[in-house]
Amino acid sequence: MSVVRFTSRLGTRLPRGAQRRRVTLLGAAVLIVAIACGDPYLHTNPYDPVYPVSVTILGPDTLFSYEQLGTFTAQVVPAFSDTSLQFASSDSIVFPAAGYAAFRSNAPPLWPATRTVTVSGGVGGIDTLSPAAGGGNGPAQLITVWRHSGSKLVVLTQRVVSIQLRCPDTHACDTLSAGAVWSVWADGFDALHQLIVALHSTAANPATGTPVALFASRDTTIATVAPVGIRAANVTARETGATWIVAARDSLLDSLRLVVK
Repeated sequence: MSVVRFTSRLGTRLPRGAQRRRVTLLGAAVLIVAIACGDPYLHTNPYDPVYPVSVTILGPDTLFSYEQLGTFTAQVVPAFSDTSLQFASSDSIVFPAAGYAAFRSNAPPLWPATRTVTVSGGVGGIDTLSPAAGGGNGPAQLITVWRHSGSKLVVLTQRVVSIQLRCPDTHACDTLSAGAVWSVWADGFDALHQLIVALHSTAANPATGTPVALFASRDTTIATVAPVGIRAANVTARETGATWIVAARDSLLDSLRLVVK
């Protein structure tokens, strides 16, 4: 084992006590240099992506109606002086922008089906080329990325709050003769009185899926009903009299009076 010995400037060996003091002083000097030269780049500029900024998106968790607006805000901590705060959604077709920090539910599925989109917001935007730039996949596109951003999930659905029967075009049924067959249709409306958007039209009637309503006849000796698709039923007149054709969706009800002659 080698022994480190310290000598004075004149080449004479220092006493052991002096050697220990010199070792202590050298260690302290190394420690001071290490502290002073730790990370010379302090992250004090809020435009530095490493600078600790949290962005929390606040707004509704679920939208229940077609064309319902969701308005969002961003809570930035610490406060960021940049005015370039931007919002975006992960699906600009089903949840297109309808103004600053507001998005419109454009294609919600019929409850209980749901669709989830992401609303994001960021500060300190910079323009850059898309990742595909130079990859031979078409012209480069200029995109905006944020130095600091946050996001939240938003559920889109259309919840029916009222139903209405038609027979087949109006909210009334013509008098039928015994043996005749007619049809009734059920329309559903959300809280904004919008028709079920997933059906695309008043004549759409998918063969499978969650029924818009369940049909029944109050007196099956006068008329019977047989479901057709998810929103219609065939009504068969049996004998002279009057009854009610009823449609039900959960706790929602509507009915039409049917007279058979």
